[in-house]
Amino acid sequence: MAPTLPTSRHDGDPARQQPVVPPGQIVVIGDSHIGLADGHEKPVIAWIDRLEALAPRALYLNGDLFHYLITHWKFVTPSVEKVFGRFRAFRDSGVPIHYVEGNRDFFLKGSFVESSVTDIGLRYDITAGRRKYLIVHGDMINERDWPYRFWRRASKNPLSKAAINLIPKKSARNFVDSVEQRLSKSNFKHKSKLPLELMKRYAKKRAAEGYTDVVFGHFHEKTILPADGVTVTILPPWYETGEAMIIDPLSGEFGFAVI
Repeated sequence: MAPTLPTSRHDGDPARQQPVVPPGQIVVIGDSHIGLADGHEKPVIAWIDRLEALAPRALYLNGDLFHYLITHWKFVTPSVEKVFGRFRAFRDSGVPIHYVEGNRDFFLKGSFVESSVTDIGLRYDITAGRRKYLIVHGDMINERDWPYRFWRRASKNPLSKAAINLIPKKSARNFVDSVEQRLSKSNFKHKSKLPLELMKRYAKKRAAEGYTDVVFGHFHEKTILPADGVTVTILPPWYETGEAMIIDPLSGEFGFAVI
């Protein structure tokens, strides 16, 4: 079972207990999959408002913030602009925001995303207490999934970015949607059956590098898996549960909370 945070009671009703999130905690979410249509940004903006009131030490976005995020102007909608405007204000208030690139994130470097968060990376380390966390999206743990690896490399290189300029906006959106459907037979099949052995092998390699915890997004199923001295945690999909992982920077312990 996951470690739990202390709870506070509302109106004396035990059924309405909510986790207490003290100030200065490290917050990690994954797979919010915000829609691109106008209005779809409202839940995450309201969540940031609530989170800001808790004065966290840092926020980590473990990939796939939107259903898909292509930073070319053809794909930027008011929803995208409003979300990153709110992140920019949150970061400027003094809270570092670290963005892990997910499989549905395209051309983030050098874009408006980079100017709205603290930094962008494929993975991040967090040292908390005696624990060392690796935050990584998780879509690349299968080294033998060649179709997916080919797609990822082909779809995220400078040539594919330049090619977007040559096709109509509607055609570009339709193309990405169709490719995502085809990928359900490859990388996304793990959504129905978790690749637990792959995760354990990946974690064992990270243990040799000094990590105590590996935190994945991507797989959309909240899981905590002991693996040869390393704890593998799959984040709950934020778009379904609203849950965040909360890491205590002093003790290194973690829990989950709906903020």
